[in-house]
Amino acid sequence: WFLNDLAREHDAEGFKLIEQSEAIEVPRLTFRNIFAIVTTAVGEMVISKRRQGKEIHNLVRVYVANFRLKGVDTDVLVTAYEPILINPLRVSVEAVGSSLAVPASQSGVMPMCEVIKQSLSTFKVNDWSLFCSVP
Repeated sequence: WFLNDLAREHDAEGFKLIEQSEAIEVPRLTFRNIFAIVTTAVGEMVISKRRQGKEIHNLVRVYVANFRLKGVDTDVLVTAYEPILINPLRVSVEAVGSSLAVPASQSGVMPMCEVIKQSLSTFKVNDWSLFCSVP
Protein backbone atom coordinates (compact mmCIF):
# COMPACT_ATOMS: atom_id res chain seq x y z
CA TRP A 1 0.00 0.00 0.00
CA PHE A 2 2.69 2.54 0.95
CA LEU A 3 4.72 1.72 -2.16
CA ASN A 4 1.70 2.36 -4.36
CA ASP A 5 1.13 5.63 -2.55
CA LEU A 6 4.76 6.68 -3.11
CA ALA A 7 4.49 5.80 -6.80
CA ARG A 8 1.35 7.93 -7.07
CA GLU A 9 3.00 10.87 -5.26
CA HIS A 10 5.97 10.71 -7.64
CA ASP A 11 3.72 10.39 -10.71
CA ALA A 12 5.72 7.23 -11.38
CA GLU A 13 5.47 5.30 -14.60
CA GLY A 14 6.10 1.60 -14.86
CA PHE A 15 5.75 0.78 -11.15
CA LYS A 16 6.60 -2.83 -10.36
CA LEU A 17 6.40 -4.60 -6.99
CA ILE A 18 9.41 -6.91 -6.60
CA GLU A 19 8.84 -8.36 -3.13
CA GLN A 20 6.97 -7.77 0.09
CA SER A 21 7.04 -9.33 3.52
CA GLU A 22 4.39 -10.56 5.86
CA ALA A 23 3.79 -8.57 9.04
CA ILE A 24 6.46 -9.43 11.63
CA GLU A 25 6.20 -8.64 15.35
CA VAL A 26 9.01 -6.50 16.76
CA PRO A 27 9.22 -7.32 20.50
CA ARG A 28 11.94 -4.70 21.15
CA LEU A 29 9.44 -2.01 20.06
CA THR A 30 6.84 -2.37 22.76
CA PHE A 31 4.61 0.29 24.24
CA ARG A 32 2.14 -0.59 27.02
CA ASN A 33 2.85 -4.29 26.38
CA ILE A 34 1.79 -4.01 22.75
CA PHE A 35 4.35 -5.12 20.17
CA ALA A 36 4.96 -3.08 17.05
CA ILE A 37 4.88 -4.87 13.71
CA VAL A 38 6.93 -4.22 10.60
CA THR A 39 6.25 -4.92 6.96
CA THR A 40 8.65 -4.34 4.10
CA ALA A 41 8.41 -4.02 0.36
CA VAL A 42 10.73 -3.44 -2.57
CA GLY A 43 9.64 -2.02 -5.88
CA GLU A 44 10.93 -0.27 -8.97
CA MET A 45 9.51 2.84 -10.57
CA VAL A 46 10.34 5.35 -13.25
CA ILE A 47 10.31 8.84 -11.75
CA SER A 48 11.37 12.35 -12.68
CA LYS A 49 12.01 15.51 -10.74
CA ARG A 50 9.16 17.86 -11.59
CA ARG A 51 11.45 20.83 -12.13
CA GLN A 52 13.32 18.95 -14.87
CA GLY A 53 10.25 17.81 -16.77
CA LYS A 54 8.53 14.45 -17.20
CA GLU A 55 10.68 13.42 -20.15
CA ILE A 56 13.82 13.34 -17.95
CA HIS A 57 13.12 10.26 -15.85
CA ASN A 58 15.20 7.75 -13.92
CA LEU A 59 14.62 4.14 -12.94
CA VAL A 60 14.92 3.67 -9.17
CA ARG A 61 14.49 0.78 -6.77
CA VAL A 62 12.48 1.78 -3.71
CA TYR A 63 12.82 0.08 -0.33
CA VAL A 64 10.01 0.67 2.17
CA ALA A 65 9.69 -0.43 5.78
CA ASN A 66 6.53 0.37 7.71
CA PHE A 67 6.71 0.16 11.49
CA ARG A 68 3.14 -0.05 12.80
CA LEU A 69 3.36 1.23 16.37
CA LYS A 70 0.08 -0.30 17.51
CA GLY A 71 0.44 0.93 21.08
CA VAL A 72 0.22 4.54 19.91
CA ASP A 73 -1.88 4.03 16.75
CA THR A 74 0.68 5.40 14.31
CA ASP A 75 3.05 4.32 11.57
CA VAL A 76 6.68 5.20 10.94
CA LEU A 77 7.64 4.84 7.30
CA VAL A 78 11.29 4.36 6.31
CA THR A 79 12.07 4.75 2.61
CA ALA A 80 15.27 4.50 0.60
CA TYR A 81 15.80 5.04 -3.10
CA GLU A 82 18.53 3.33 -5.12
CA PRO A 83 19.19 4.57 -8.67
CA ILE A 84 19.21 1.81 -11.29
CA LEU A 85 19.29 3.87 -14.50
CA ILE A 86 20.11 7.58 -14.62
CA ASN A 87 18.86 9.58 -17.60
CA PRO A 88 21.71 11.28 -19.53
CA LEU A 89 19.60 14.48 -19.85
CA ARG A 90 19.38 14.92 -16.08
CA VAL A 91 20.70 18.26 -14.76
CA SER A 92 23.06 16.65 -12.25
CA VAL A 93 24.42 14.10 -14.74
CA GLU A 94 27.86 15.78 -14.71
CA ALA A 95 28.15 15.10 -10.98
CA VAL A 96 26.74 11.56 -10.89
CA GLY A 97 27.10 10.29 -14.44
CA SER A 98 24.45 8.68 -16.60
CA SER A 99 23.37 5.19 -17.72
CA LEU A 100 23.34 2.15 -15.45
CA ALA A 101 24.27 2.89 -11.85
CA VAL A 102 27.36 1.16 -10.48
CA PRO A 103 26.37 -1.51 -7.94
CA ALA A 104 27.25 -0.58 -4.36
CA SER A 105 29.42 -3.69 -3.98
CA GLN A 106 31.62 -2.45 -6.83
CA SER A 107 31.85 1.12 -5.56
CA GLY A 108 32.86 0.34 -1.98
CA VAL A 109 29.62 1.34 -0.25
CA MET A 110 27.00 -0.67 1.60
CA PRO A 111 24.22 -1.93 -0.71
CA MET A 112 20.86 -0.24 -0.08
CA CYS A 113 19.22 -3.55 0.83
CA GLU A 114 21.78 -3.89 3.63
CA VAL A 115 21.20 -0.29 4.74
CA ILE A 116 17.49 -1.05 5.08
CA LYS A 117 18.16 -4.33 6.94
CA GLN A 118 20.42 -2.49 9.37
CA SER A 119 17.85 0.26 9.92
CA LEU A 120 15.21 -2.38 10.63
CA SER A 121 17.39 -4.15 13.17
CA THR A 122 18.41 -0.96 15.00
CA PHE A 123 15.27 1.19 14.81
CA LYS A 124 14.01 2.26 18.22
CA VAL A 125 11.81 4.90 19.78
CA ASN A 126 13.73 6.94 22.34
CA ASP A 127 10.79 9.08 23.43
CA TRP A 128 7.28 7.62 23.16
CA SER A 129 5.79 10.96 24.25
CA LEU A 130 6.40 12.08 20.67
CA PHE A 131 3.32 10.02 19.79
CA CYS A 132 1.15 10.28 22.90
CA SER A 133 0.97 11.25 26.55
CA VAL A 134 3.14 8.91 28.56
CA PRO A 135 1.94 8.27 32.12
